[in-house]
Amino acid sequence: MNSSISNSKPLISVFVICVVGIFCLLAGASELFVRIYVLPQDTMARHVSLFKETNSPYAVFGDSHAARGFNAPAPFVNLAYPEENIHQMAWKAERYLAQVGTPKQILIQADPHQFRDYNFEDSLGEYPGQFSERPASLFLSLSSRYRIQLSRLWRSFFKNRMQMVSNIEITSQGSLLSPGDFSSWPELKRQGYLEERVALHQPNNKLASSRQAVMYRTIVTNFIKSGAEVCLVVFPTTPAYRAHIASLSQTERKAWRDTFDFLEELAQEEGAVFVDHRAAVSDLSLFRDPDHLNKEGAVRYSPILLESCFGSDPTISA
Repeated sequence: MNSSISNSKPLISVFVICVVGIFCLLAGASELFVRIYVLPQDTMARHVSLFKETNSPYAVFGDSHAARGFNAPAPFVNLAYPEENIHQMAWKAERYLAQVGTPKQILIQADPHQFRDYNFEDSLGEYPGQFSERPASLFLSLSSRYRIQLSRLWRSFFKNRMQMVSNIEITSQGSLLSPGDFSSWPELKRQGYLEERVALHQPNNKLASSRQAVMYRTIVTNFIKSGAEVCLVVFPTTPAYRAHIASLSQTERKAWRDTFDFLEELAQEEGAVFVDHRAAVSDLSLFRDPDHLNKEGAVRYSPILLESCFGSDPTISA
């Protein structure tokens, strides 16, 4: 028996070495995969990097309407990010002010859907960790951001014939431009999507006493006090989106109207410019969906926005 055990030891050693070798091989392949294929397509990673590195006094804050709808020209940096709530926006604006010191021109998205109930869960989510100054994980594939989705990323990679395909164009100034053509949508798809979208965007009907309003006002006040020119912008939406809002009940419409009134009055009180561009773009082919401009729409609209906010010759020279 001792002889059998003795003879099996080399086999066990070989097995262990093979297992460890395979694990190391897979771990190394995953690390290279994340660094070479995934990281360049990761919009959040690029966004965080831009935020940490920027010292530009020209910036844009908001969610996907601003991130996708404003093609920021240098030296503007687009610090808006999809699905960002007001708590996260305020947190980021505070750090931007501490980082830059004296901003010059600031665009702040001012859309009613930012004040929807579900968009304000009093949560910063993973922002403190994502934007922290801690050194990046030595092994990105084992970081909390990639580890939980690694198998999905690998499947997507092989499904797309060993490519990581993203239809989002990340510009050097942080804008997230995307394709899409709302004019090509079938009528049934439009109507179904509009109903869901507008319901999702319904603003808080008690805005005046909400924490969203308090935090948003603080963002505007702090930028004004810093000496910046501030412009609050209602971004373009399709006629169909606006018509669907007009068809809502009186109580629901009032919440939208009250939010617009709050934003316009806030701008007047603080000395900011208020630009209502809901109807600034009518060509449906310039939208990716009912309430987001596509790349061509953003490229065409952005100079109009800058002129409306800061004049025909805004001071944006590097």
